[in-house]
Amino acid sequence: MRASRMLALTVIAALVGCSDDTGSGAAGAGGDSSSGAGNPGSGAASSSSGGGGQAQGGNAAGGGEGGQNQGAQGPGGGGQGQGGAASVPDPNLDGPFATMAVSGSTTVAATGNTVAISGFAPSSGGPFPVVVIGHGFQLPTTQYEGYAQRLASFGYVALLPDFPTSFFGTSHVNVARDMIGAIDWAATNASVSSLADTTNVGMTGHSLGGKGALLAATYDSRVKAVIALDPVDSSMSCSPADCPDVSALMPSLNVPTGFLGETTDASGGFQPCAPAADNFTTFYAGANSPSFQVTVNGANHMSFLDDVASCGFTCSFCNAATAPNAEVNGMSKAYVAAFFERYLRDIGEYDAYLTGDVAIERYVTPGKATIVSK
Repeated sequence: MRASRMLALTVIAALVGCSDDTGSGAAGAGGDSSSGAGNPGSGAASSSSGGGGQAQGGNAAGGGEGGQNQGAQGPGGGGQGQGGAASVPDPNLDGPFATMAVSGSTTVAATGNTVAISGFAPSSGGPFPVVVIGHGFQLPTTQYEGYAQRLASFGYVALLPDFPTSFFGTSHVNVARDMIGAIDWAATNASVSSLADTTNVGMTGHSLGGKGALLAATYDSRVKAVIALDPVDSSMSCSPADCPDVSALMPSLNVPTGFLGETTDASGGFQPCAPAADNFTTFYAGANSPSFQVTVNGANHMSFLDDVASCGFTCSFCNAATAPNAEVNGMSKAYVAAFFERYLRDIGEYDAYLTGDVAIERYVTPGKATIVSK
């Protein structure tokens, strides 16, 4: 396992290119940079503009525009910043796509289960990446519709399979297989197939659904990235064959991963909702790079739902959260959208929202979360 690095609470501010290069002849041209700051100009002629390099990417604008040289030995200008976090849609808000609801059902051959599927997708265009969202144990898919809506607004076919769970024993292997069944449904359903790129799939989920998402990724190569929301690896009345230790499988999973979780429910109560020996940190410990772990301060296991107030009996077993449900749910939805923009679309600017300076400013500095990555 590669060593993790703790992200500091302070980060290097936006770099501003400002050189004192001199020269004669034509205006000096600065090179491009991917660091967030333009390379300094190479010098400039008398009374001509010093040319600074353009910053490509970074989390804030690069250096200021090159200034007008005043004389043969005037200062060259810094690069003009381009791109960065400000140049991509903020995952904390809905994206630019108009959306529509989708629904259907499928019988999954691998399990024999008939699984109802709901979700949201862009109303036109495509094909778009597919994201499957797994619900928690004994929790309705309606508690995760906010995630599906946010993803659809960013240009994803976001599906919520309603796989069966039971207090008398639920096969976690079947949960993973039923989640994979949602991909197959999207590939063949007449109303969705033209919108869905089922070769480029992400998985996410909460609690049991988070474990199922990770397990599904070990079965199906169409799954390119997984972000799990307070996944739990424990099982009750379930054999190792039906409920494998998925945290032990993490070293063999070679896709980008992310983990959001909490420690309020690591202990206490009749049965901890997310016991320390089986919580999100155990998955991250064995995960390959790239991966990150976000510990949400004051959240409990149910804080990741859209509306804990309407959860009812199932949510009553967990320890009380101190962080507002809307705040934790909002952070979680933003992370899910940013994660898939980063790893299904390869948009590097979203690193700022996951582990970079935007995440530090929004979550770490105010004490809402701690972040480690590798």
